[in-house]
Order: sequence, then C-alpha cells, then structure tokens
Amino acid sequence: MLYYKLIFGMIFLPLAILGYQIFPRRFRWVLLLLASIGFYFTFSRKLFVFLIFSTAVTYGIGLLLEKMNQNKKAALKNVKAPEKSEKDNANKEAIKQLKAAIKTKYQRKTRLILALGILIALSTLLYLKYYNFFAENINILFKASADSPVLPIRDIALPLGISFYTMQAISYMADVYWGKFEAQKNPLKLLLFLSFFPTIVEGPIALYADMKDRLYVGAPIDPDNIIRGYIRFFWGIMKKIVIADRLSPAVVLLFDPTHETKGIEVIAAAVLFTIMEYMDFSGCMDMVIGISAIFGITLPENFRQPFFARNASEFWRRWHISLGVWFKTYIFYPVSMSKMAKNWGKFARGKVNKHLTMVVASAMALLPVWLSNGLWHGPKWTYIFYGVFYFVVILLELLLEPVGDGILKLLHTSKENKIVNVIRILKTWIIIFSGELFFQADSLREAFRMIKDIPNGFSFSPLYNGDALNWGLDLYDWLIVLIMLIAVIVVNTIRERGVDITAALLEKPIVLRWGLTFALLIVITIFGCYGPGFEEVDLIYAGF
Repeated sequence: MLYYKLIFGMIFLPLAILGYQIFPRRFRWVLLLLASIGFYFTFSRKLFVFLIFSTAVTYGIGLLLEKMNQNKKAALKNVKAPEKSEKDNANKEAIKQLKAAIKTKYQRKTRLILALGILIALSTLLYLKYYNFFAENINILFKASADSPVLPIRDIALPLGISFYTMQAISYMADVYWGKFEAQKNPLKLLLFLSFFPTIVEGPIALYADMKDRLYVGAPIDPDNIIRGYIRFFWGIMKKIVIADRLSPAVVLLFDPTHETKGIEVIAAAVLFTIMEYMDFSGCMDMVIGISAIFGITLPENFRQPFFARNASEFWRRWHISLGVWFKTYIFYPVSMSKMAKNWGKFARGKVNKHLTMVVASAMALLPVWLSNGLWHGPKWTYIFYGVFYFVVILLELLLEPVGDGILKLLHTSKENKIVNVIRILKTWIIIFSGELFFQADSLREAFRMIKDIPNGFSFSPLYNGDALNWGLDLYDWLIVLIMLIAVIVVNTIRERGVDITAALLEKPIVLRWGLTFALLIVITIFGCYGPGFEEVDLIYAGF
C-alpha cells in the first residue's frame, strides 16, 4: 500500500486523520504508531521483527548512554573544590587531574557502548542488504564454482525502510552520546520515531532532535494544514504517476543492454532517467511531507531545486538533503576532527600550501562519505562507482577553485555574473547526467560502453524524425510529459526566487485553494499512468 495508491488516499489516510482527531490529545501519538504499524504490515508482518529489534537495541543503548552521562556528572560533582587558604593551592592541580581522569574513564565507557550500538545496527543492515553482494564477489575472487562456493548465496528478504530507520537509529544513539537530548524513556515513542509511516518507505531521514517535539505533541488538525498537506500530496502524486511512470518504458528500453544504445540515445537515456528519478523521488517526498503536514508535523525538506546548482557540492546540498546532512554530521565532521586530520594539519603547517592542505583534509573526510553514499544506495558496483565519481568531481572542484577564480578575475567578472551562472549550471548538468548514467546502467562495463558509443552515428535526428516514438512512448505521452515538466520547472523557478507558493495560496479565497486541489486530482485521474496498458512502477528509492 504505497502513498499514491487509491486504497491509501481514499481509505487509510482519511481513517488515520479521523482517528487522530477523535483520540485524546495526549494519546494521538498512539494513533500515529498504530497507523504506522498497520501501514508496515501491508508490506510484511514477519519482517517487522527487524524493526522491533532495531528499536530495542536503540532504546537500550540510549538508556545506557544516558546513565553513563548521569554517572559522569555525579562523579564530577562529588569532587570537592579546595577551600581557600593562605597555603599554596597545589591540590587544585590534583583535583583538576582527577576530574580529567573521571571524564576519560566515562568517555571510554560511553564510546564502547555507542560503538556496540552502531555495530549491531550496521551488522544487521550489512547482512540483510549486502551479504549476497559480498558473497558473489568473494566467490568470483576465489574463482569458486556455483556448486562449491566459498560463501553460499542466500535468499534474504529485505525489510521495508531498513536503510532509512537504521540511519535514524544511529543518529539517535550518537546524539544521546553527545548529550544533545535525554534518551527517550518510552520505547513505543521511539518505535514511532523509527517507523513513522510517511517516512518509513523513502525518508526523509529525520533526526530525533527535530522530531521529538513534533511527533508526540498531538496538536489538533488545522483546516489550513489539510489544504496545505493535500496540495503537496497531490502535487507529488502528479510528479510520480504522470511524469516519472510515463517515462519508465523509455528509460527501461534505453538502458537495456540488448538494445545497444548509442549516439544521441545515450544522452537521452541519461537525461530521461535523471528526470524520471527526480520526479519519482521528489514526488514521493512531496507526498510524505504533505501527509505529515496534515497532522501538523513538519518534516525536513529533501530537495531544494537541485538543477539550479552551480557545482557538484551545491547539487548535493540541494538533492537528497537529509542524506547529505546525515553524512556531514555523523561521518564528515567526526573524521574532520579526528586525530588523523589534526596530525595532517600539524604536519602541513608551514610546509604545504594552505589551499592544498585544505583539499587533502577535505579528501580525508570526503572519501568515507562518498564510499558510504555509494554503498548506501545498494549492493552494486555501479552505485559504488557513483559515490567515487562524486568524490573525484568534488575534490577536483575544490582543487581547481583558485584557477577558476583567477580566470574570472582576468575576464573582469565574477561568479555572480548571469552568463557565468548559466555556464556553471550547464556544466553541473553534465556532471549530474554523467553520474546518473553510471547509477542506472546495468553494469560498469555497460556504462563505459554507452559512453564510448556516444560518437557512434551521433545525430539529433532521432529526437524529431519519429525514432523517439519507438522508445515506448507515443506522441500523446511525450506531449503530456512536456506540459507537466514545464509546470514543474515554473514552480521550481518561483521557489528558487524565495516565494513560498503554498503560503501564498493559503492567503487566497477558499474556493481557489480547494479548486487547485481538485484540479490536481483531476489531472492525476485523467493523465496518470495506471490501469490496463500500464505497468506498475515501484518507487525507485524504496529499493534503497
């Protein structure tokens, strides 16, 4: 039962809204928990045990970390400061050392507890999601046959949302360790945080510090929130089933290795998949943010007009934002502050150019981030290469930044120049489309083959001579995609200018607000890809 399904929009969501409003305010979080469990059960009941296990581990580790933090504070409080006297205060140094010893002692204990929690969370994820990938590659490495493998291939079912709720669990434990908030004492409330039905399928990856005051407050449903939520919800469904799903046949055909895509078709494949992926993923984010808004719960935005980005780093600050924030907070910053990074800074001081020192320090922190990013997407070499690709590109951008600044200075212009901006955006598009080609390709070999065959019989004619009508879409399909794509571009352009479109709509008469909501519903009903003649297309990021 996915968000864009009729049963969700017509039965599940209205019942959840009604039940939420009926429940006493202080128990409304219970209704959200029941709805989340019910939603999860529509996918799988047996695999729910992994979510329960993850919650139990996260809950227990959180309480242990909280207890250690309390014990440390009590131990430090019991160290009495020396009374003032005319004698020298040599014992002040002894007390200072004692406090330092207490801090070191508890820091070791809490680090071990945190490491245990993270190890359990990651080992579960690694086994369920990556075991067969590692097994296959180890068998290839040792040239093992299928009859006598080094590691057997297992039939492993992947629990819904495991990548998302594992990251939320790790962030929760780390934040308790850092003392950002007190551990949650109610395990059912923690279960709601990890299983909240709008976020369990594709995120966004919410942090407990942001959610703890939103999930459990039980604020009454506001009429404006209903309109705000449903407009965002229907807008997301439109992007998913009118644009993304309609493009799916062309993407499947052009990335099919047996099709031997070449020439302009390779570029079309990369561009169409990028559009499809964006409409699918951002559409899902619109749905879940809209659903949550109905209940007065604000989720973090996951997209901010990414195709206006002027470099690869900015693109990733605008695309899958919650994933980027997670990697920055829990991998990039800790590595940047690690002993290795500090030692490099000390060694390079006075010996290495400051810019190069910064680039090397950034590389130390970026490498684990982008390897993790690639692996997070799934057990495929194309995904790992995708992560390494962005690591190299971002590092090159950092390294060559002074060169670019020098060229702009010679031309007596700046990065803010409109023509320069357009060039930088177009350059970023090339990076994006290239990365997505590797991301979607059947294998690395196929991706490199496609790139090599771009000059092979290159011509723009397939885009206008009717060949594109053989990609699984007829003229009617292409026309709908074009019109709806223009609508999305217009909306994103307005948002890029800092206009809150939804807030502006809420100031309009109620007839106009509801009229727009029903207009979106009519567009979905008439132009959506469902029913006879259409194949159901799963949410892309639900597989990650």
